[in-house]
Amino acid sequence: MNITSRREFLKAAGGLCFGAGLLSSLIDCGDAHASGKADRPNIVFVLADDLGWNGIGPNGNTDVDTPNLDRLAKDGMRFTNAYAEAQCSPARAALISGQWPARSGMFAVVHEEHPIYAPMTPPQRLKYLPPEIASMAKTLQDCGYKTAISGKWHTGRSKGVKLEDFGFDHVGPSARRSKLKDKGITEITDDLLGFIKSNKDKPFFAYLSHHAVHTPLEALPELKKKYADRGFKESSTPRCIESERPTAEYYAMIDHLDDSIGRIVQTLEQLGIAKKTLLIFTSDNGGLSRMADMYSLRSSKGSPYEGGLRIPMIARWPGVIPAGATCDEPVHFVDYYPTFVEVAGGNIASVEHTLDGTSILPLLKGQTSRLPREDLYWHMPTYTAKYGRTPCSVIRSGPWKLIHYFGDYLENQKNKVPFGDFVLGPRTELYNLKLDPSETKDLADIETTRKNELLKRLRAWHKDTNAAMPTRNPNFKPEKWWLKE
Repeated sequence: MNITSRREFLKAAGGLCFGAGLLSSLIDCGDAHASGKADRPNIVFVLADDLGWNGIGPNGNTDVDTPNLDRLAKDGMRFTNAYAEAQCSPARAALISGQWPARSGMFAVVHEEHPIYAPMTPPQRLKYLPPEIASMAKTLQDCGYKTAISGKWHTGRSKGVKLEDFGFDHVGPSARRSKLKDKGITEITDDLLGFIKSNKDKPFFAYLSHHAVHTPLEALPELKKKYADRGFKESSTPRCIESERPTAEYYAMIDHLDDSIGRIVQTLEQLGIAKKTLLIFTSDNGGLSRMADMYSLRSSKGSPYEGGLRIPMIARWPGVIPAGATCDEPVHFVDYYPTFVEVAGGNIASVEHTLDGTSILPLLKGQTSRLPREDLYWHMPTYTAKYGRTPCSVIRSGPWKLIHYFGDYLENQKNKVPFGDFVLGPRTELYNLKLDPSETKDLADIETTRKNELLKRLRAWHKDTNAAMPTRNPNFKPEKWWLKE
């Protein structure tokens, strides 16, 4: 369902909600919820951290072994235009809330500090996702699902707030520091496999939120040796150095993630529930440039270019998702909420909370190759100097992508500060991703009519979402603009 029709429904019901949407879900799940039947599909959502689009075998990486992800792609559907946010907190908030970060206010990393001498002053942002929000997990609970999370949360929590308050029946270990020193992959997987086994006879939602492959690097010795023996350097620092990429530890972590996927699929098959389980594997943002090159996409994590936003995504649901399928329709993290509600038999229109996404269930079922919407949006009104980003917003419409920098930009986007080529003033860039997926040819001065139309739509979206905007900074000091507050 698109935003307009949902709003018409909610206006008629007297329940339209703007802003962060701080209302309970009150989802109508119809007969499926009332009957309590266990024939509804399970949902397993596996999220990697900082894994770029080209980090796995199904997307063309021949250096790392990912046999289980290869099988997942063979048995299911691989998405070639899957998008998240440029950094983790906004992406995870979009997943849980189903809202653009511009609408929810979660458009920056919760703990991130911003320059105080930059040309623009970033707007205030939420530093934690409010538990009152109509979270996806709460809505699935309303549909009769048992819900679980294990691993990384990273959307902040105020004092006294627990993850149970967001609708999770089971909360596993964060596993940020694990005894095995494997980035918690084993512990997170073990925990949610236990949850799955305990709830095999009822519908469930299991969210495996990994810390891998985020720095600091941490890999099992035997897997690190495997890739060192293949000629990949061992990292001289767990924080990564660009000149050493990709390292043995990086590939060892991906290999271990792949093993986790294999364990999940094996468990689902052994329990006899694989055919009624939707399994999705993806990542929260593009890869870290110090860790890996996003070739042939431009830039990396933190950036508004494709290397920062485009991610790997594979979905498997035997008998429902066509085997070996590829989908090139652009999809985004905001789409998971309405998708999972529809999978659960719920009525998306009855969610008293503005949902910005569109259910991708018709894509998964192979019923269509296109969604009934035109545009995807990103709002990044803050500075992330280490990733070379200044305040900007993005719109993608069909093959066209426009990036608008509000008050300054960097010609030279290297992973270090201070930068050269620092330019004052707004800037608008326009790319045709079908002809130029690497974003090498800025067409803003050629396709002026298209540029102006997309700018108009982007500004209308800012107004619709009540997006917080940066302002001119009276304390701007060009000689030290990158210094944090």
